[in-house]
Amino acid sequence: MRYVLEVIKVITLTEGDNGWINSTCRKRKHIGYMKSRFKTKEEAVSYYDTHNPHMRSLNANNTYKSDCDPNTKLLYIVRNDYLIFATVDGF
Repeated sequence: MRYVLEVIKVITLTEGDNGWINSTCRKRKHIGYMKSRFKTKEEAVSYYDTHNPHMRSLNANNTYKSDCDPNTKLLYIVRNDYLIFATVDGF
């Protein structure tokens, strides 16, 4: 099994017309999957942690899900790679 990082955008109330209130995706919007692929979940965590030293570890809560980055409003989740079409460039 291989793994990828899913990229999610957190929508704040101030974005767009009434922000997430009028959004069909609620408060989180799927952006895509990173083009980087990993042999293990731990390798994905290490990659994220290396490129985001200002954030807690991606697996800080043992969920393989990052906190929302206050600068980019993005969060990342380790997912199984089922030959997913990846569209998001790596860090």
